[in-house]
Amino acid sequence: MTMADGLAVLAVILCAAAILPGTLGILMLTNKIAVSESGARYIYGKSFWVLLLSAALLLYALFGALDGGALSPILIGAAVVYAGILVFGFFMHTKLMFRPIRKPTFISVDEALKRFGPNEEVVGVIDEGGKPWGFIARLARRPHIVYQPEGDHPFIMTHCILAHSSMSYAMADRFRQPDITITAALANNMVFYDKSNQCSVIQIQNGSLNGSLPLKTITTQAMSLKAWKDRYPDSPIWMRPIAWRDIFYLKLLARADVIDPKSPVMVYPLQHDKDERLPLKAMVLGVEAGGVSKSYPLDLCKSEKLIEDRLGDVSLLVVSDDRGDFTQVFDREVDGRVLSFKLAPNDQMTDAETGSLWALHGVCLSGELRGKALTPIPHYNKIFWYVWSDFHPGTAIYDVPDRTQGAA
Repeated sequence: MTMADGLAVLAVILCAAAILPGTLGILMLTNKIAVSESGARYIYGKSFWVLLLSAALLLYALFGALDGGALSPILIGAAVVYAGILVFGFFMHTKLMFRPIRKPTFISVDEALKRFGPNEEVVGVIDEGGKPWGFIARLARRPHIVYQPEGDHPFIMTHCILAHSSMSYAMADRFRQPDITITAALANNMVFYDKSNQCSVIQIQNGSLNGSLPLKTITTQAMSLKAWKDRYPDSPIWMRPIAWRDIFYLKLLARADVIDPKSPVMVYPLQHDKDERLPLKAMVLGVEAGGVSKSYPLDLCKSEKLIEDRLGDVSLLVVSDDRGDFTQVFDREVDGRVLSFKLAPNDQMTDAETGSLWALHGVCLSGELRGKALTPIPHYNKIFWYVWSDFHPGTAIYDVPDRTQGAA
């Protein structure tokens, strides 16, 4: 083996070390490295310099061999493998596959209905100023993250297809100017790396791995486009054209059978033993309040429509429409008084204390409390049970109280 051959082989090794750790196929084996902050810094920063060094070595080897008059089979083979790694990285590297949307385009709800139809799933966000924003969930599956930088209350919306989990975070304080790259998934939930703070963030933990960067969550929920319009008819809706990477990525997931709610397939291993109290991919509302977590099965929310509960020191109200399409969690305390609710016709409810009439999305329509609003509690709206329970081992599950005991 000549020196040129040796340099070419070394170039291939360095190229593989620079590109492969950040590609989808390899990440399934090495995701814990990418999740770690040092691993993320290497994969999405320092690896660039390793790639440049590998390119320089390969070019030096090629030009040196050409000056000598011949290219050896080893050198040619190394060049072919090098090119193959680059092509694989172009298709599979997460930095290219999952680029966050930094300059979003919004259209009206009516235009969105014409384009996508009433049953299209929307991730709805209510920003800190009370303004609603809708995001077409299907188009958020690949970038996973959409910046909303407009106005006085900017935020980022995150959507994880493996967990069917969505959450939004205020762009404020240390997170005011995040520079985000999707890195990997930990136990089937997305992890992103914020270069501004040099830390990895797990979506479902709402903060960095070591707890040094807690993020401020914003009310986020999933529902059909029609249900969203019924409640927020003037809301802008984010959309974007479908790109070839969308089709490529979703075909990969569909072939792996991981996005079908009825499929038992998981991509990444769990951190704990599987919790079999509910079906693997049952949809739940995952709530944390007062330092306590609890799960509210979507089927139960749909059948009960109104659930009053207490979690830690917070009095909760979980509401659902007839189809379980619109679901939300509120704090029942208004002006220092905890209210109790019962259903009223036309997707409305009344409180027992004042008889005021409320819309299901928490706004008082008439009565003594007219104009008041219940405070939404940010939670994971319609997340897969196996992911929620894995990150909240032993979490309580809401069950309907035995009403016959009170009657007796």
